Amino acid sequence: MRLLFLLLLLANLAVFALLQWGGDMSSTHRAHTSLHPERIALVGEPRATSPKTPPANAPVPAPQPAQVAVAKPAANDKICMTWGPVAPAQYDNAIAALDQLKLGERLSRQALGTPGGPYWVYYPPLASKAAADNKLAELTNLGVRDIAVVRPAGPWQNAISLGLYAKQSIAEARVAELHKKGVQTVSIEARGKTPSLFTLRDLDAAEQAKLAQLQQSYADTQLKRVDCTPGSH
Repeated sequence: MRLLFLLLLLANLAVFALLQWGGDMSSTHRAHTSLHPERIALVGEPRATSPKTPPANAPVPAPQPAQVAVAKPAANDKICMTWGPVAPAQYDNAIAALDQLKLGERLSRQALGTPGGPYWVYYPPLASKAAADNKLAELTNLGVRDIAVVRPAGPWQNAISLGLYAKQSIAEARVAELHKKGVQTVSIEARGKTPSLFTLRDLDAAEQAKLAQLQQSYADTQLKRVDCTPGSH
């Protein structure tokens, strides 16, 4: 009985001690753990901000590719071309077809070879119809015959035709005759037709396509790309 009493007494003392000091120890532990020493900072000192660390299982963002500047595609470069040789018999039709492209000053023609006869003797174009008529009357009074004013519109309008001759020697004899009569301002032009080479400048893609289609209708002609430097072929 005495042994049982001692055991019960010891058990009660243990429970009492646990209740007496166990609560204080846990409170003290909670007090210490609630201080959060990493949040303590001196007055006037900036608080350090701890970097945020992503969770271990958070997906890592893929690296962004470097931004590379990509040049915008340039507009189609305009080019220059030659087309020819166009035979004299095809010249008028070729000119009419080229007029549809409306190239204006971007179109030029070069004669291939030396023009031959016939040879035209003429007085250069006058400023107006009235001036041409007055010059015609003046030449007639000097005894010049077989003359006429060029009436159709064009580069020779209001010129005075003084004859068309098969041989250059005959044309030169006509000029000598006119000089003797006091008519000094006269010239000779060889009117024989030669093959033509056309130069077409600053063609865009649409014009190039139309010209390629046109070239297929003319036998023995070629399209060639050339340098756009003035005078180059």
